Amino acid sequence: MGQRLIVVSNSTPLINFAAIRRLDVLRELFGTITVPEAVEYELLQKGGHHLSAIELRQQWSELIDVRAITNRALCRMFRLSIDDGEAEALTLAIEHPPKFLLLDETRARTLAESYDLKVTGTLGCLIRAKQSGIIPAVKPLLDAMQTDARYWVSKTLYRRILDENHE
Repeated sequence: MGQRLIVVSNSTPLINFAAIRRLDVLRELFGTITVPEAVEYELLQKGGHHLSAIELRQQWSELIDVRAITNRALCRMFRLSIDDGEAEALTLAIEHPPKFLLLDETRARTLAESYDLKVTGTLGCLIRAKQSGIIPAVKPLLDAMQTDARYWVSKTLYRRILDENHE
């Protein structure tokens, strides 16, 4: 239990990679990913009927470590402006500073950065995976996420990501 957390994640990045059946990318990048109980609930119970939940269940034990938060007051404060999973992920990251906090939502990222946490999201994971040689290109996975996970990326950001990665 005293082991330092490496990566804490909210639901969205996990859903995006699960929807395209590429959780292996996250596993190769980070090994185990730690999630709070609210994220576990969002992924497996609340969203349990989605194909991404089925994919996550199949790989759960080798990819996910669930940890409870202890600072409930801090979490309640965060819940005033962000959802339950984001609030617990942020609280957990403050309690046990990770190498990365995986978040996609702007409000949650801004809060995390105000606590000096190193934040990345789905796009950052795709870029790191390409830079590490885990995937040969960002575009096919990003396109699949937009189609299968309904992951929204503005046209400007989409083009910038592809240009910066020479795709």
